[in-house]
Amino acid sequence: MAATTAATTGAAWADASVSGAWRAEMGQGITIDMDVTPDGGWSSETIQHKDVVRRMKGTYTQTTSNDHAGVLVFTPTEAVGKNGKAVKETDRYELRKDGTELRLTTGGDTMVFKKQQK
Repeated sequence: MAATTAATTGAAWADASVSGAWRAEMGQGITIDMDVTPDGGWSSETIQHKDVVRRMKGTYTQTTSNDHAGVLVFTPTEAVGKNGKAVKETDRYELRKDGTELRLTTGGDTMVFKKQQK
């Protein structure tokens, strides 16, 4: 399956389709703010009750399966805060609502990010 997927999808370092400022409301006073750049960079802050509890940044690669879905691989280069060591994360992504909603799914869990105005 992986060989077939690689042969039929477009692999890219990154593209503008997922770039922007994104926010996920996780409940219990926790939000994740993430900035994704079209050149393959990202950074994020996890905020709990107005306190920053984790900051990360790194690079990502993107493999598209169509204009609004594919796979993102986030590789952290820096991490500060709680929750131990940052590790590479592979997410299936889907852009919805005219590109204003980004769904990231890994291990059966989905986080829903809403595009923010800068």
